[in-house]
Amino acid sequence: MKSKSSEELSGALAELNNIGLNMNTTVWMGGLLLVLGGCSTHTPIAAPSSKPLNVIPQLETNQSVLADPFCCMLPQDLGFKLPEYGPKVNDLERFEQSIAPYVARNGLDREDLLEVQTTFEGRYFSPWNYSAPPQKVQEVTWPLRAYKGGYGSNLRPVVPAWFESIKNTSNFEAYGSLNQKAIALKRMDIRALPTDKPLYKDPSLPGEGYPFDLLQNSSVNYNEPIFVSHKTKDGAWSYIFTNNASGWVPSDGITIIDDSTALSIQKSEKVFIIEDNIALTDSVKGFVAYSRIGMVLPLDRVEGDYYYVKTVDSNSSIKILSIPKRSAHVGVSRLNKNDMIAIGTDMLKNTYGWGGMYGERDCSSMIRDMMTPFGIWLPRNSSSQSKKGEVISFLGLNDDEKLSLIKEKGVPFETIIYLKGHVLLYVGSYQESVMVMHNIWGIRTIDKAGNKGRHIIGKAVISTLELGADLENYDPEMKLLTRVESMNIFTKIPLTLARENKNKSKKKPL
Repeated sequence: MKSKSSEELSGALAELNNIGLNMNTTVWMGGLLLVLGGCSTHTPIAAPSSKPLNVIPQLETNQSVLADPFCCMLPQDLGFKLPEYGPKVNDLERFEQSIAPYVARNGLDREDLLEVQTTFEGRYFSPWNYSAPPQKVQEVTWPLRAYKGGYGSNLRPVVPAWFESIKNTSNFEAYGSLNQKAIALKRMDIRALPTDKPLYKDPSLPGEGYPFDLLQNSSVNYNEPIFVSHKTKDGAWSYIFTNNASGWVPSDGITIIDDSTALSIQKSEKVFIIEDNIALTDSVKGFVAYSRIGMVLPLDRVEGDYYYVKTVDSNSSIKILSIPKRSAHVGVSRLNKNDMIAIGTDMLKNTYGWGGMYGERDCSSMIRDMMTPFGIWLPRNSSSQSKKGEVISFLGLNDDEKLSLIKEKGVPFETIIYLKGHVLLYVGSYQESVMVMHNIWGIRTIDKAGNKGRHIIGKAVISTLELGADLENYDPEMKLLTRVESMNIFTKIPLTLARENKNKSKKKPL
């Protein structure tokens, strides 16, 4: 091949720059080879920005593109030693990261079902009782109004035209046009906009980039009941409601069912899953899906060491799957130590998953799923969870007073402790400390220059409310204990509601 002159090469590269392509370019003088890195027609279009991001490495003027090994090398050729462990955190070293000792010391074996446990099925199957979307179109279109900018997966600003395109695709003119009962064919993320691409705040700031994708709303389990409002103009995405969230899922992940199928499922006894990642199999194709704590499946029959459950396939037909008895139980379970240990042990294996990303859990979904096998329905987000049951405010209390009140009024494994954006499950006192179980992203830090950051935990842990106080750059103003606002015993009926119910029962019938 005839070699290109340096003038020709410069002209070619200039032309690429003029048409606005953002790519890594490698020039071989034996010919022109363009290595395109990270390009996708589905990625939100990046807008030019005069603000450099600290997280994006800048090349020195005398460096070639090849100085950045990530531009074009295979991972196995990089030759870097990856970090294994960061600085140790005292709480996670001092206190056992196993739920068993906390349950043994502070857990209860309830003799009867609590009142809140008798209403679970009505909540769980509520999407199949809708005849129209349960929210007005003005309420569900909040993302279209809220998000006018942000950063895409390439850590560059997203242009306004992308948001306009998404708004047009969302097809909210057709909101409430389908109104169909459906069921999930797989575990899926529920998105605030019909796209699987992320949207971040400023990625150079702690707590604003990965993993906090603004478009990750929640998730839906395999075989979970849903209600379908409408689809995007191309039909690729469907707007759905579950019993705790709403948003967009891929249309190929759901199937429409008729009233008779929905009724058959609702009338069946229910199998509550108490173990993650157990294969659900059929007799023909074998593996169909993994189990997940929080899943509720209709029982078909019991044989030997297996429960056989009804699920719905892509043809909207009933399919029977099996799951080992050790991984589930039939019907709502009373609160008991054995199940709490089994479920909690699995929960402590979870890494942090914002909004349920990557099949993981965040703080609120961990508590919600943990309580589902006990027939206790909780909302999806932290703010709503903090209002369930009997709420006790910490307003005006200092740290010591908060700890005393938690010990006095809190019920282990039945109490949520709340601060803005985070919830923790109270697991009782241990070694004279108030202990909590929570799935947390990181500990707030601040260096001598005043720069804020995070010491990443990124998993479910058991700790005190002073987690990370031993770290060198710990930010004392952001201590969990100082920031907690309230606690709520979610198994108790609020006192005002209890009084109303009592007064109603005293009224004589006409």
